[in-house]
Amino acid sequence: MPTLSEVVKRDHARITDAYHVLVETKPEERNADEFVWALARYLIVENLALIPALEYHISGGSERQRRLSDDYNSINAKLRHMAKYDPSEESFESALKAIWVDLEPHIREETDGDLDELERKMEPEDSRKLGQKYETLRDMLQRPYGAFGVPNAEIMDDVLGTTKEQLMERMGNGI
Repeated sequence: MPTLSEVVKRDHARITDAYHVLVETKPEERNADEFVWALARYLIVENLALIPALEYHISGGSERQRRLSDDYNSINAKLRHMAKYDPSEESFESALKAIWVDLEPHIREETDGDLDELERKMEPEDSRKLGQKYETLRDMLQRPYGAFGVPNAEIMDDVLGTTKEQLMERMGNGI
Protein backbone atom coordinates (compact mmCIF):
# COMPACT_ATOMS: atom_id res chain seq x y z
CA MET A 1 0.00 0.00 0.00
CA PRO A 2 1.52 3.37 -1.00
CA THR A 3 2.06 6.19 1.46
CA LEU A 4 0.19 9.46 1.32
CA SER A 5 3.25 11.19 -0.16
CA GLU A 6 3.55 8.62 -2.92
CA VAL A 7 -0.06 8.98 -4.06
CA VAL A 8 0.05 12.79 -3.91
CA LYS A 9 3.30 12.85 -5.91
CA ARG A 10 1.70 10.56 -8.52
CA ASP A 11 -1.15 13.04 -8.87
CA HIS A 12 1.35 15.89 -9.16
CA ALA A 13 3.07 14.01 -12.00
CA ARG A 14 -0.24 13.21 -13.73
CA ILE A 15 -1.34 16.85 -13.60
CA THR A 16 2.06 18.17 -14.71
CA ASP A 17 2.18 15.75 -17.65
CA ALA A 18 -1.38 16.65 -18.70
CA TYR A 19 -0.52 20.35 -18.50
CA HIS A 20 2.56 19.97 -20.70
CA VAL A 21 0.67 17.87 -23.25
CA LEU A 22 -2.00 20.55 -23.38
CA VAL A 23 0.50 23.40 -23.80
CA GLU A 24 2.46 21.54 -26.49
CA THR A 25 -0.60 20.51 -28.53
CA LYS A 26 -1.75 22.71 -31.40
CA PRO A 27 -4.70 24.83 -30.25
CA GLU A 28 -7.11 23.32 -32.77
CA GLU A 29 -6.21 19.79 -31.60
CA ARG A 30 -6.38 20.39 -27.84
CA ASN A 31 -8.54 18.36 -25.52
CA ALA A 32 -8.47 19.79 -22.01
CA ASP A 33 -10.55 17.07 -20.35
CA GLU A 34 -7.69 15.08 -18.85
CA PHE A 35 -5.97 18.13 -17.36
CA VAL A 36 -9.18 19.75 -16.09
CA TRP A 37 -10.52 16.61 -14.51
CA ALA A 38 -7.18 15.49 -13.00
CA LEU A 39 -6.70 18.93 -11.45
CA ALA A 40 -10.29 19.19 -10.20
CA ARG A 41 -10.07 15.75 -8.52
CA TYR A 42 -6.71 16.62 -7.01
CA LEU A 43 -7.95 19.90 -5.54
CA ILE A 44 -10.93 18.22 -3.92
CA VAL A 45 -9.04 15.21 -2.59
CA GLU A 46 -6.15 17.32 -1.34
CA ASN A 47 -8.64 19.44 0.58
CA LEU A 48 -10.23 16.36 2.17
CA ALA A 49 -7.18 14.16 2.86
CA LEU A 50 -3.85 15.99 2.67
CA ILE A 51 -4.62 19.37 4.21
CA PRO A 52 -6.11 17.94 7.43
CA ALA A 53 -3.06 15.65 7.79
CA LEU A 54 -0.68 18.60 7.40
CA GLU A 55 -2.64 20.63 9.90
CA TYR A 56 -2.63 17.82 12.46
CA HIS A 57 0.92 16.49 12.11
CA ILE A 58 3.11 19.50 11.30
CA SER A 59 3.85 22.38 13.65
CA GLY A 60 2.62 25.51 11.97
CA GLY A 61 0.26 23.26 10.05
CA SER A 62 -2.68 25.59 10.51
CA GLU A 63 -0.72 28.36 8.75
CA ARG A 64 0.19 25.96 5.94
CA GLN A 65 -3.45 24.84 5.82
CA ARG A 66 -4.51 28.47 5.35
CA ARG A 67 -2.02 28.97 2.51
CA LEU A 68 -3.14 25.72 0.85
CA SER A 69 -6.75 26.82 1.20
CA ASP A 70 -5.84 30.10 -0.52
CA ASP A 71 -4.09 28.11 -3.28
CA TYR A 72 -7.17 25.92 -3.62
CA ASN A 73 -9.49 28.91 -3.95
CA SER A 74 -7.27 30.64 -6.51
CA ILE A 75 -6.58 27.57 -8.65
CA ASN A 76 -10.22 26.45 -8.46
CA ALA A 77 -11.45 29.87 -9.59
CA LYS A 78 -8.94 29.94 -12.45
CA LEU A 79 -9.88 26.41 -13.48
CA ARG A 80 -13.57 27.32 -13.56
CA HIS A 81 -12.70 30.40 -15.61
CA MET A 82 -10.61 28.40 -18.09
CA ALA A 83 -13.38 25.81 -18.51
CA LYS A 84 -15.55 28.51 -20.11
CA TYR A 85 -13.31 28.69 -23.17
CA ASP A 86 -12.87 26.37 -26.09
CA PRO A 87 -9.30 24.96 -26.06
CA SER A 88 -8.64 26.45 -29.49
CA GLU A 89 -9.30 30.00 -28.25
CA GLU A 90 -6.46 32.33 -27.31
CA SER A 91 -8.19 33.10 -24.00
CA PHE A 92 -8.00 29.41 -23.10
CA GLU A 93 -4.21 29.40 -23.33
CA SER A 94 -3.94 32.56 -21.21
CA ALA A 95 -6.25 31.04 -18.59
CA LEU A 96 -4.28 27.77 -18.65
CA LYS A 97 -0.99 29.57 -18.05
CA ALA A 98 -2.58 31.61 -15.25
CA ILE A 99 -3.43 28.33 -13.51
CA TRP A 100 0.16 27.13 -13.87
CA VAL A 101 1.48 30.33 -12.26
CA ASP A 102 -0.25 29.22 -9.03
CA LEU A 103 -0.09 25.48 -9.49
CA GLU A 104 3.61 24.98 -10.23
CA PRO A 105 4.89 26.57 -6.99
CA HIS A 106 2.11 24.82 -5.07
CA ILE A 107 3.26 21.43 -6.36
CA ARG A 108 6.93 22.27 -5.80
CA GLU A 109 6.34 23.39 -2.21
CA GLU A 110 4.39 20.25 -1.38
CA THR A 111 6.81 17.91 -3.11
CA ASP A 112 10.00 19.49 -1.79
CA GLY A 113 8.85 20.25 1.73
CA ASP A 114 5.42 19.45 3.09
CA LEU A 115 5.25 15.81 2.07
CA ASP A 116 8.72 14.93 3.34
CA GLU A 117 8.05 16.66 6.64
CA LEU A 118 4.69 14.95 6.94
CA GLU A 119 6.24 11.52 6.39
CA ARG A 120 8.84 12.21 9.09
CA LYS A 121 6.10 13.11 11.58
CA MET A 122 3.72 10.25 10.81
CA GLU A 123 3.91 6.57 11.52
CA PRO A 124 4.34 4.59 8.28
CA GLU A 125 1.07 2.72 8.84
CA ASP A 126 -0.82 6.01 9.33
CA SER A 127 0.67 7.35 6.11
CA ARG A 128 -0.42 4.22 4.23
CA LYS A 129 -3.95 4.53 5.67
CA LEU A 130 -4.13 8.16 4.58
CA GLY A 131 -2.74 7.16 1.18
CA GLN A 132 -5.58 4.65 0.89
CA LYS A 133 -8.12 7.30 1.94
CA TYR A 134 -6.71 9.69 -0.67
CA GLU A 135 -6.97 7.04 -3.39
CA THR A 136 -10.49 6.05 -2.32
CA LEU A 137 -11.68 9.65 -2.46
CA ARG A 138 -10.01 10.20 -5.83
CA ASP A 139 -11.57 7.01 -7.21
CA MET A 140 -15.00 8.08 -6.01
CA LEU A 141 -14.63 11.23 -8.08
CA GLN A 142 -13.73 9.28 -11.23
CA ARG A 143 -16.83 7.20 -11.70
CA PRO A 144 -20.21 8.81 -12.30
CA TYR A 145 -19.55 11.19 -15.15
CA GLY A 146 -21.03 11.87 -18.58
CA ALA A 147 -20.58 10.29 -21.98
CA PHE A 148 -17.22 8.62 -22.60
CA GLY A 149 -16.25 9.21 -18.96
CA VAL A 150 -15.95 12.95 -19.51
CA PRO A 151 -17.94 15.22 -17.20
CA ASN A 152 -20.12 17.81 -18.83
CA ALA A 153 -19.88 21.47 -17.85
CA GLU A 154 -22.83 21.23 -15.45
CA ILE A 155 -21.27 18.32 -13.54
CA MET A 156 -17.88 20.05 -13.47
CA ASP A 157 -19.40 23.26 -12.09
CA ASP A 158 -21.30 21.26 -9.47
CA VAL A 159 -18.20 19.38 -8.33
CA LEU A 160 -15.94 22.43 -8.27
CA GLY A 161 -18.59 24.47 -6.49
CA THR A 162 -19.18 21.93 -3.74
CA THR A 163 -17.82 22.97 -0.37
CA LYS A 164 -15.54 20.77 1.69
CA GLU A 165 -18.31 20.25 4.23
CA GLN A 166 -20.79 19.18 1.54
CA LEU A 167 -18.28 16.73 0.05
CA MET A 168 -17.48 15.25 3.44
CA GLU A 169 -21.21 14.83 4.10
CA ARG A 170 -21.83 13.19 0.70
CA MET A 171 -18.83 10.87 0.97
CA GLY A 172 -19.15 10.09 4.64
CA ASN A 173 -16.77 11.29 7.30
CA GLY A 174 -15.48 7.80 8.01
CA ILE A 175 -13.66 7.21 4.75
